[in-house]
This record gives sequence, structure tokens and C-alpha cells, in this order.
Amino acid sequence: MTEDERIERFEAAYNRIDRALSEMTDSRDPDRRKTFAARVRHAANRYRRLRRHVDFLLEIGDLRNAIIHNRLGDGHYIAVPHESTVTELEEIERVMFSPEKVIPRFQRHVRTLEADATIADAWELVRHDGYSRYPVYERGTFIGMLTANGFARWCAAQAKDGRINVDGRTVLIRDVLPIDHRRDFVAFASAESAIEDVAEMFRDNPRLEAVIVTPHGRLNERPVGLICPADVLTATR
Repeated sequence: MTEDERIERFEAAYNRIDRALSEMTDSRDPDRRKTFAARVRHAANRYRRLRRHVDFLLEIGDLRNAIIHNRLGDGHYIAVPHESTVTELEEIERVMFSPEKVIPRFQRHVRTLEADATIADAWELVRHDGYSRYPVYERGTFIGMLTANGFARWCAAQAKDGRINVDGRTVLIRDVLPIDHRRDFVAFASAESAIEDVAEMFRDNPRLEAVIVTPHGRLNERPVGLICPADVLTATR
């Protein structure tokens, strides 16, 4: 591939990214009409998936200015991007601006518990499907996540002389949930969220147990998917 062809690819990818950044910026926001660098920073503040590419995109902006504004004449340029730079820019465009959404990849029936359900109900769910995390709802609103760790902590709190003698039919989930120290290690995402954005949520908060997916990312909506750290690790390799 000639240098001219490589520059054409570079400029085409840059222009598509610049247009996408403008669309990501509110039309009333002054950053929309500012520099490429300002749009990159603004978009990165709103979209997690852009954050780790900010430095590269800022350098791309400088390189593009050098190419466009410092031509030497006769088709010669003061700088020519390396093939690996062009390839990386095109890959960022693909991943960042045409990202795969969490739905349908992670769409599934999510087993949930009501706050007034009993521990016996929860045990039956665990026995049946073997999951280790159950979103808990009260009057249609999420109030916490019951985890396998929470089960273990509650059982340990009931033990006397090495034995547990509890009627699980008399203990409510709402009574067990406060003992689960991981009950609040949960985040929400909308069905339109990009997988990479959810991956960034886990990177930003290593203690995060799960991301619950609902139609609009709200606590008072029923889940349409549940994503754990291992899920996004596999999806973003």
C-alpha cells in the first residue's frame, strides 16, 4: 500500500470518528463546535468505552493537523502514519462507534427473589439452578443482591456448637440481606449499553459483583440480563 493510500485511510477514519464524536455531544453544548481534542475529552466523560483511548485519539488529532496543515507540495507530506497506527484507528472506530450491545449477547431469564420470600425458597432456587447471585426486589424495586457469600455469612451467624438448627421457612430474605456485605456491589445498565462500557464498569470497580441489565437501566424495572466479571472478560478478549 502506498503512503497516499495509507493517508487516505487515515483521514477517512479520522473524519468518521470526528463526526461520531460530534453526534455524541449535545447539540447545545459548546464543545460540539470546538476542537477534536475537546470533543474527545467530552465524549470520554460520557462514554466509558472511550476513556482508555483518549491519549491515542489526542495524538491522532495532532498527527492529522500535521498532515493536513503542513503539506510540502507535490503530494508530499511532513508526516505519514504508520500502518499499525491506521489499523488501530480503524479498530477504535469499529469498537467504539459501532459497538456490540449487551442485548442480545447477555439476554436471559434472570432468577430473582422477593424480599418477603423465605430462605427455604432461596435454597430451592440454588438447588435447582446453582446460581450464586440473586437480585432481590421489594414492590417492584431492586433492594440488593443476595450472594452465595451472603448465604455463607448468614449460616455462620446461626451456628451454635458447630450446628445450624433453623427453619428456613420462617426466615425472610429481607432479614438475611443486611448480613450480605456484597449486597450493594451491583450496578445497572440499559439494554442499549455497549459491552465495552460494561467492561469499563468492572475495571473501574473491581469489587463489583454484577451488572443488572434492564430496558432503561432503572432499579424499578425487571432485569432482562445479568452480567458477571467473567462474562465480559470472555466477551472483550
